[in-house]
Amino acid sequence: MTTRKTANSFTKPDVVVAVARMLLTREVGQRIPTLAELQARAGAGTGTVVKALRAMEDDGAVRLEPRGRHGTVVVGRDVGRLWNAADLGNFRLVMPPPGPIEQQGTLEVVQDTLRRLGVALVVDFLRGAESRLTEVHQERAHATLTSAGALEHHRETLPGLLGADLGPNTFYSPGSLVVVEHRDRPPRDPLVVGIDRSSYDHERLSRQAFAGRLVRFADCSFVRAPAAVLAGDIDTAIWHAMPTVIPPELAGLTLRPLDPGGGQEGSESICRAVLVTRANDACTNALLRAVRPAAITRRQNELLQAADDEPGHLWPR
Repeated sequence: MTTRKTANSFTKPDVVVAVARMLLTREVGQRIPTLAELQARAGAGTGTVVKALRAMEDDGAVRLEPRGRHGTVVVGRDVGRLWNAADLGNFRLVMPPPGPIEQQGTLEVVQDTLRRLGVALVVDFLRGAESRLTEVHQERAHATLTSAGALEHHRETLPGLLGADLGPNTFYSPGSLVVVEHRDRPPRDPLVVGIDRSSYDHERLSRQAFAGRLVRFADCSFVRAPAAVLAGDIDTAIWHAMPTVIPPELAGLTLRPLDPGGGQEGSESICRAVLVTRANDACTNALLRAVRPAAITRRQNELLQAADDEPGHLWPR
């Protein structure tokens, strides 16, 4: 393997970091700051700043073109090399609890994209959109995944967040939201409905689906809904269908489709996935623009089709 010379080999690391972070904020076609502005930003002399720029050009992190009175313009860049030169470390992504195929497809595409860019990825799993959004808001994570509806709901209390829309049905695919019930055991009166109050989507869908009925809501993690119904802790719950070791039907459960579009307000926004970052985090946003929503949709469709073809197959967790 050939060892590649990095920008840090050429000049002071702190200057390289400052210049690389600036370059991450400039799209192709945009002008970079003047040398005087870069000197002030990096706290270094002209020669040191020029060396840092040349080092990153030699490293393949950026291509610059002087255009006379229009200044120096970015004509090409490698956001992965710039991220590493900027000393930004591992990219931390917080995902919902593992299992649903749609989220597996999103994660695979993000992993593949960052791997190709040479950026190390750390993935954590956390229940509840508000908890995940707080991780990003408090700068403990670079990005998270939620539904568009959950992001919109929490914007007032967690301002400054930005959502990159991945498209319709990328958080919940058609038919993936179901109502879980026991096949043989009669329901109680009032009906005991499992509800996950930590999840904006689950609480909203549950209250809308059972509106007008005499029910008693019982706290239940949405990922445990089938097990809680089998154990008799609850009579029913909404579940995001996912591959399981034993198909729910064989375990004695029935699944009936929940139509989130059947008159339920805001259903479209709940079904759309968004990758959420801080709006003022230019470096993270530059990196995530390399993640293509079309690639996510394509991978989700491949996994969903494979699940239909091989119902017993379990996806990597």
